[in-house]
Amino acid sequence: MLKIRRLYNSNRRLIWLWIIIVIFVIAVIWIFNLVSQETTKANNQKLAQRFEQESQKENPSNVIDYDDAAQSITTGGSVDTSIRNEIQKLLEDFINYSCNGEVDKAYALLTQDCKEILYPSLETFEQDYCSDIRNKTYDFQSWASTSGTYIYQVRFFENPLTTGMDTTNNYIQDYITVIKEQEEYKLNINKFIGKRDINKEIETNDIYITVKSSETYLDYEYYELEINNRRYKQIILDPLIEDDSTYVKNSDGLNISALLYENDEEDLNIKAGEVKTVKIKFNNTYNGEKTIRELDFSTIIIDKEEYEKDNSKGTINVEIDLM
Repeated sequence: MLKIRRLYNSNRRLIWLWIIIVIFVIAVIWIFNLVSQETTKANNQKLAQRFEQESQKENPSNVIDYDDAAQSITTGGSVDTSIRNEIQKLLEDFINYSCNGEVDKAYALLTQDCKEILYPSLETFEQDYCSDIRNKTYDFQSWASTSGTYIYQVRFFENPLTTGMDTTNNYIQDYITVIKEQEEYKLNINKFIGKRDINKEIETNDIYITVKSSETYLDYEYYELEINNRRYKQIILDPLIEDDSTYVKNSDGLNISALLYENDEEDLNIKAGEVKTVKIKFNNTYNGEKTIRELDFSTIIIDKEEYEKDNSKGTINVEIDLM
């Protein structure tokens, strides 16, 4: 104890100096943290106020300027003034219903084809679509407008008034199509543009091929076929040797290849006497000004056994007019 007292007496100036320095450093750190927290809070409040002011100035409560939104991005021109208010109000109602939990009201605005193909029940629609955009803000803009089909680009954002952050570069995007169904405008969502009944049939070598319908999406297209093999031999629609042996041809004469890697090999094999429905996807980006005129199978194997013995035999080319 005596040693400690002697040590303190001989070094007390230095000891008190270090005590004062430590207290000063702690005080500076505390003040810095306090100022930093207040600054961050103030900045967030200013950011939220700025978003609120911009929102009220340019787009209060997601009220879209219908004239601006009607200007089509890809096709030029705009949605006709006689219908733009009606169809854009429909689109806005659907988005508000979907974002605010009024799922049944939103579901009622979908086309029958959209329901049957993508959302066969209210539960699947709520789970697979509405849940991702719940409580989000949005904007929309005409993407393309051709032949009575109106496609809108829709973006869903986190609400900046809630997050206090700029969310304009982080959003969920969809393309929604407005079409007339039984004299009433309805919506196709999730990039689905529409379904078309075709029912074109061709017969060759006791093989009956019927192109029943097509499903058009923004980035691709499906064709549903019924194959009736009345031969006594197993046939193969495509041997999957070449990438472009099955394709559709558009009005410009461009061949668009099938994405047959999405089909099981068994899909393309039809046994003797079998009737099979096959769905084939094509890498066809939607363009309302260009139509698909023809479906071609350049290498249908009409006798599997003979083809396996000699690949130069037992194949035919089939072209189906879709117009």
